[in-house]
Amino acid sequence: MPRPRKMRAPIETVDATTARFVIEESLGYLVNAAARLLARSLHHRISRHGVPIGQWPFLMFLWEEEGLTQKALSNRIPIDEATTVRTLDRMERDGWVRRTRNPYDRRQTLVFLTEAGQALEKVLLPYASEVNEMAMQGLDQTQRTHLLKLLQGLVARLQTDHAPWPATRSVAGNHAAHPPENESAGARVRERKGRRRTGQPSKVEVPPK
Repeated sequence: MPRPRKMRAPIETVDATTARFVIEESLGYLVNAAARLLARSLHHRISRHGVPIGQWPFLMFLWEEEGLTQKALSNRIPIDEATTVRTLDRMERDGWVRRTRNPYDRRQTLVFLTEAGQALEKVLLPYASEVNEMAMQGLDQTQRTHLLKLLQGLVARLQTDHAPWPATRSVAGNHAAHPPENESAGARVRERKGRRRTGQPSKVEVPPK
């Protein structure tokens, strides 16, 4: 006599409207798109003064407080420490910052602005105000305050997720849109040619501004 078949549990179905993912309604997409567009507008303005967008957050935090460690800058921006070191290397070559060892802890490197870096504050901050005003055009003061509080809360909640940073050479606010630290295409070509000739990595000399 054949055994009775076991009845399978019914498969739960997901409502199609619930499963649908609308890119234009995605928080991550919208915040990322807004950040990229803000960075593009600001970069267009500050790059006239020899400052790429990747250096902007470093200048902002150093104008607010000098003598921060490289690690503290990484946490405040926030970006990974390797990107911080590369960006500060470029800023030091450009004459905006100087680095010294902490006299109380030689393992720490402290970052200070040069006179030229300090002078940039009066030149560049008006551009940031201009871009922010353009982005919030049409919002009254109550809406602006509410928007800022919502974004501050969003950042605070995401900071509790200690996920590692992705392996990338891009700098803050400059992801994929521009080469690292606005490295020129010509420099990259020279680097590749140098490697083919010698078989070793060659140092790229960035032409002076």
